[in-house]
Amino acid sequence: MSTRLFLLVFLVISLFRTVPIINSLELPSVSQNILDEWWVHRSVPTASVNSDVSEECIRDTREYLTALHHRESWAVQMYESSGKVIENLIHIEGGENVHHESGLFDGCLSVQSDAVSFKGQYCTVFFGLEPVVEEESFDDIPDADVENIYFYQKPSVGFCLPSTCTASDLRSAVAQQVGHRVSKGKNFSIMAISSEDYCYTEEKIHNRRTTFDNVTLIVLSAFGLLAITVFTATGYDVLCNKKEQKTVDSSWAIQLLQCFSAKRNCKTLFETTENSKDDLSCLHGIRVLAICWIVLIHVGGGLTLTRFIYNRQMMLEKTLHLQFQFVTNGLFAVDTFFLLSGLLVAFTQLRQLDQNDGFFNIKRFYGHRYMRLTPVYAFVLAFVTTLYPYLGSGPDWHLIEQKSKDVRKNWWTNMLYINNYVHLTKNWWTNPTVGAGETWYLACDMQMLWISPLLIYPLWRWKRAGILCAIGSLLVCLAISTTRFIVYDLPATTFWLRTSDGLKIDIYADKHYAETFARFPSYIIGILLGWLLYKTKNKTIHINKCLVVTGWVMATLTGMAVTYGMTPYLNGNTVPVINPIVQVSYGVLHHSAWALVIGWVVFACTHGYGGFLHQFLSWKFFLPLSRLSYAVYLLHLHYMFAYLSHMRKPVYMSEYIYVTTYFGILVTTFIMAFAVSIFVEMPLTNLDKLLFPNKIKAQLQTKKKK
Repeated sequence: MSTRLFLLVFLVISLFRTVPIINSLELPSVSQNILDEWWVHRSVPTASVNSDVSEECIRDTREYLTALHHRESWAVQMYESSGKVIENLIHIEGGENVHHESGLFDGCLSVQSDAVSFKGQYCTVFFGLEPVVEEESFDDIPDADVENIYFYQKPSVGFCLPSTCTASDLRSAVAQQVGHRVSKGKNFSIMAISSEDYCYTEEKIHNRRTTFDNVTLIVLSAFGLLAITVFTATGYDVLCNKKEQKTVDSSWAIQLLQCFSAKRNCKTLFETTENSKDDLSCLHGIRVLAICWIVLIHVGGGLTLTRFIYNRQMMLEKTLHLQFQFVTNGLFAVDTFFLLSGLLVAFTQLRQLDQNDGFFNIKRFYGHRYMRLTPVYAFVLAFVTTLYPYLGSGPDWHLIEQKSKDVRKNWWTNMLYINNYVHLTKNWWTNPTVGAGETWYLACDMQMLWISPLLIYPLWRWKRAGILCAIGSLLVCLAISTTRFIVYDLPATTFWLRTSDGLKIDIYADKHYAETFARFPSYIIGILLGWLLYKTKNKTIHINKCLVVTGWVMATLTGMAVTYGMTPYLNGNTVPVINPIVQVSYGVLHHSAWALVIGWVVFACTHGYGGFLHQFLSWKFFLPLSRLSYAVYLLHLHYMFAYLSHMRKPVYMSEYIYVTTYFGILVTTFIMAFAVSIFVEMPLTNLDKLLFPNKIKAQLQTKKKK
């Protein structure tokens, strides 16, 4: 009963503050219930006559409201497609939910009638609080300027208005409806933030989908040529039912064409028989689990930190719980790939040094790696730069367009693998408009590869000096990281709920998270592990059972400490200050500690001490998925943001919705990765092998024939 009384008082007060719409526009009937007028006014802010609203907008709004009064179907549809601005719901003091009135995007865009000259236009208005210093007007509030991810956490309302109204008209009209509030003894004005970029009509969307610039046409032509080549090669492979001949017996032109055959590449992709005597099969399972973990973390971040859920605060508070720490504090999962990369580079190169009598083919070493990573990387960036915005539409589709523009501006830093140091976009880690922020990993990995010969060759030539050099380099990197943490007072990890640490996230990313020296220890541990596996590849290693048990116990405890060790410090209210020793030691060492955990798993499984875990990680099902992991890493965030930007309404998030959304995105991304792998990655990898054959293998084959 008290709730109803409060609501009645609230409505009466609001009515006295509101100018009746029908009176203000002098509509024929003034006998409607004043409560109905109040609701209409909240859905059609341009109804109030305002000197800052264009005459054309006022005229068409009057026509719209007249039709609404007569219950014309198109006007009713337009009204039902619009959200409502209720000032006291925009910023609720102490409330855990953010107010979003999204309206009906598709319903608004489909509004049209021969009786009027305008159509439906869907516009989003964001709301922010600004301290009031002196008397100021709402007339000249600037357009939205997105600089970090927090912009999308502002309350918002989606309005359906006549297409003749501009974002400026809407902003001025809404600004009159909202007022100020007192918080912590200070007056705050509620800013209405709008932009033409967040106003959509059917015509605008159609024009965007059918307008191609020269760059887009070039990329489309290149993709079309590639598709024709793949289909031609596949057709030739299918129609020629001759017995398979060895590549050396075919003409060079046929070999070139067969590089693009989808039939052969599918066969290679799904091949589950290892052709190497060196059993590192456990790496496939580790790689697949790691990429699934990373996708899980990114989906959680995308759903929680953007404006696509109502109960963001509740979900953020759930991240304080122990059971969610593997997601909340799981960004070190990427160190798994740094370890595996260093391991495979060292293991492969050391064998080649043996086979080639110590000759280090620097040109082939760097060229092969660049050709292995870059083609599919360039394909994804080209797609995002040109065709990404054409995938769909939605209330937040402007985000996709901004990401596309960002990649077009920054693509050269990606192709040079320096994008973790050269940032042309402000706040690259928390800025949602950054188009390929996750590719800092590729830059770090490539830069580590550039340095790796300085560590690998000494390990092959001078055992002790090589080990000392590697360990010394690791300690130097840890010392630099320690200095950075102390000088810049960096948080131990990404604490979003700790206000003081949350404000330092961009500094943390620039000074530590994406720095090559900060990630190099994991890579060096991988190099040392690769050297150890290379030295013991043909030997049976006997380890005391007590030592094996100790190794597994230590690895488990270390992994638990890395994952859950910072749980007591997550809540800034209960622990306002973290012990500096804990903060620095965890921040500096947890990457290396995780690399040691995975390193032990690889070593134990490789030498027969992995038990059921080795059997699981070596499961043949993982092998094809492992080959797709690189493409999945490049694609999953782009698909995730397209999915979120396409959403018509925010959702009330729960664990069930999170898990369902995650598996949907994961499976879809693997399907996309399969197509990219068959059409781009594997053909160009085959082409690299054809044009630059491994001379060592050729020599060995010649010797065997003799």
